[in-house]
Amino acid sequence: MDLKHIFKLGALSTAMALAGCGGDININTGSEEVVTEIPTTTPTQSAQATAYSGFAERNTSLSVDGKEVWTLKGSLAPSTSASTIGSGDTGGQDADTIVLGNDVVWELDGAVIAGGDKESSVKLEVRAGTKIIGGSDSYLVVSRDSSIHAEGSQTQPIVFTSKESALGQPGEAGQWGGLVLLGNAPVNTCPDLTACDAAFEVGSHNYGGDDTEDSSGTLKYVRVEFGGFKINDTQEMNGISFAAVGSQTVVDHIQVHLNNDDGVEFWGGNVSISNVVLTENFDDSLDWTNGWQGSAQHVYIRQADNGSNRGIEADSSSDASATPQSQPAIANVTIEVANGENSGGDDAEGILFRKGTGAHAYNVLVKGDVNSGECLEINDDNTVVSTQDGALTMQNSLVDCVEPFKDAKVDAEEGRSLALDVEAWFLGQDGNLAAASDLNGYMPNSGSVALTSGAANLSNMDQRLTDAPYIGAFDGTNDWTEGWTTAIHGDAAPTPVALPVLTSCPVGTSAESVVSGVYKDDSINLVCTLEGNVTSNTTLLAGENVMYKIDGGAVVVGGDNTDSATLAIQAGTKLFATDNSYIAVSRGSKIMAKGSAEHPIEMTSEQDVIMGAEGSRGQWGGLVLLGNGLTNKCDDPMSCDVAFEVGDFPYGGNDNADSSGQISYVVVKYAGFKVNDTQEMNGISFAAVGSGTQVDHIQVHANGDDGVEFWGGAVNMKYVYLTENFDDSLDWTNGWQGKAQFVYITHEDGSANRGIEGDSHKGSGDTPVSKPVLSNVTILPGVDIENASGDKGEGILLRVATAASLNNVLVQGRKGSTSTTETGECLELDGTYADLVDNVTNNELTINHSVIDCNEPFKYSSDNAATADAVNVETWFLGQAGNSTAAVSITDGMPATTDTTLLGQGIDMSSDSFFESTDYIGAFDGTNDWRQGWTHSPK
Repeated sequence: MDLKHIFKLGALSTAMALAGCGGDININTGSEEVVTEIPTTTPTQSAQATAYSGFAERNTSLSVDGKEVWTLKGSLAPSTSASTIGSGDTGGQDADTIVLGNDVVWELDGAVIAGGDKESSVKLEVRAGTKIIGGSDSYLVVSRDSSIHAEGSQTQPIVFTSKESALGQPGEAGQWGGLVLLGNAPVNTCPDLTACDAAFEVGSHNYGGDDTEDSSGTLKYVRVEFGGFKINDTQEMNGISFAAVGSQTVVDHIQVHLNNDDGVEFWGGNVSISNVVLTENFDDSLDWTNGWQGSAQHVYIRQADNGSNRGIEADSSSDASATPQSQPAIANVTIEVANGENSGGDDAEGILFRKGTGAHAYNVLVKGDVNSGECLEINDDNTVVSTQDGALTMQNSLVDCVEPFKDAKVDAEEGRSLALDVEAWFLGQDGNLAAASDLNGYMPNSGSVALTSGAANLSNMDQRLTDAPYIGAFDGTNDWTEGWTTAIHGDAAPTPVALPVLTSCPVGTSAESVVSGVYKDDSINLVCTLEGNVTSNTTLLAGENVMYKIDGGAVVVGGDNTDSATLAIQAGTKLFATDNSYIAVSRGSKIMAKGSAEHPIEMTSEQDVIMGAEGSRGQWGGLVLLGNGLTNKCDDPMSCDVAFEVGDFPYGGNDNADSSGQISYVVVKYAGFKVNDTQEMNGISFAAVGSGTQVDHIQVHANGDDGVEFWGGAVNMKYVYLTENFDDSLDWTNGWQGKAQFVYITHEDGSANRGIEGDSHKGSGDTPVSKPVLSNVTILPGVDIENASGDKGEGILLRVATAASLNNVLVQGRKGSTSTTETGECLELDGTYADLVDNVTNNELTINHSVIDCNEPFKYSSDNAATADAVNVETWFLGQAGNSTAAVSITDGMPATTDTTLLGQGIDMSSDSFFESTDYIGAFDGTNDWRQGWTHSPK
């Protein structure tokens, strides 16, 4: 064979394969040159061009996510051409069906309108995983009799976003329009529903009719972000607008994020929505008017600080005779109300019912922050009438706010003649609560009242609702937002916001001059003093340059069950107190100290912040909460006025569910001044404080007396760090019946007494009996040498007739060979009062699944001859389930991940919803250190 000719053919074949556009190919074979003319051919049309060129145009100057961009503009109408719908992810058109495939990115150019108004109707399908982008004047409208079928999935949501965001630039509110659905359902702006042509507020598109069961299609797993362009002061686009949309429309798993007007808004209609996420929208997150009678269930609303107005704004019509009246069914809603006001001057608020709306709301949770506006407001006469005739109701709902309610008031200038006490209306209905919600972000903690107080059998109340017997959008376990939303999970987790620079002190405080160099923190140029009696709501604003001075003795919040006030303290706020000063929160008033892991609240002594001085025990008082709960110091709870041991402030009552507010992520240092040998201040004192108070993530460090002490009441606490306190770290008496989980106690050698000291009462038959329930406690007591008061380092003392249920407790003492190097007794029962022995005998005092690791593990004592040697503590302890005296190894409280003595040996207490599920002994699981980021580290 002639190899030269083989080469010629091979080269020619290669060249022809490389020649896509025709022309002459010159091939040099070495001995001769062959010139071959390649005929010019037309390029093969791409699958996308074939599918989409009939209704869209390719934007050749743009590529997004490595895909072609195809532009939609004007009206989308039926076609008489052959079907172009491709296989797989490729869409196309077949008659009146237009399919947007996810093989390309779709661009909206101006107003894109699917179908004509009741003519030239189309069915617009959007494949899962499709991205649709819009420019500054773009939006998508689905006309009456047309429909959209956008069905994404959890892993492939459909995303409507701005062109800027699609191109990798920052997404911001108002960069494009939004999604508008126009239906044929009733709206109360039309006197004659058979001839109804209401005009939409942008573009004058028509909507309305008499078909309650009309269908505009399906929206599932759809996200709309960065929309809401503004035309003028009254015309702005919502994220998703439902204008007279009927009940056969299916809407679930939708999110509207960072919209420049409302998140979703309804003008009449009967459409129902579920699994809805509305985040950081500028105006109202959920807005209805003009007769909406649909339903909404499982709705999560999170507002933006200084960037949102209302969570829900609900209207019907200014005309009381207009029908239909707005009356949706609302269930399982969580609203996180923001702080501040948006740039339009509107306060961040929770729910406003007005303009004669009705509604039946169940299982709604509204949580406000320290600088939020009102959380539940009712306004105008027609709406008051709705509350009177049963058209507007709320049941099994929870309001957890500094400013919970705002009343409807008589206002002649506004034409209002009816008043309504909103708090009384709310609390007078079944199952409603004004109390602490105990949330971790938007999820309720295992001990949250929200998990156990919801209305059951919702489907019997309204067939459109599903049974979800908990308050709020989440059941504490299942997070239905995962996988398809934005700015909630790790995809766009907000970084800690820097504290602002304040230029003046907030109302209720006074500024004092600051001399450079006085304070250890040289950024402080503003000190605001709080003193005297606080009788109006006061908020201490956080700032990087400000501290608050507690001065003049007792700063008392409110009067005793009169002149009630709330002291709100923003995350990141720093307070210091002069020598004899402290904060006392009166019965009926509240403190809302709501720090965060990134920005804890710190309360300390003046010496701790002044240059040249040092913080130490007893330099100021501490924090005192006075409640209306039960205490066995009162024979008659209905007339109870026990005097607190410092200041004689009264406490006690008959309400163990009372709320004194919230203390979260708060560190109290160097408090506990001494009045005399029997009167000393604790770091945080809970005097008959009720379970409606939320206490979590607290630290008391180097207090001059006890760390925390309880006198009766039923307040619960979780994530508690008690370090180097002088007397007892955790002390209870007089009938405390609360709960505690995750408590870590450490002592300073020679400057502490007991980790836990538990008492109840001395008189026979006194009630209630102290019976707290504790789980996951670690105690590292100090050595057995006396502190300045003559008390030695010990673990747990249970005495004075207390009962208790202790679970998953680790006490590890110092292990020296002498009293100066080892801990004293680690578990002691004192049977001087015989009721304690009875509690042991009757299993009212128990300890289970616990470890005592000490040289001197047990002790029994009694000053009563009748009860001498009544209990063998070691026998009692080892005879209960899961207990041992095993040696353990921990580092800074944490067991190794390979530990088998503590890990996996605990009892799960979560049958009580307060307790989180654990299977380990002690405060830590060996992996997660809940102290990180917010606590003070002892030296």
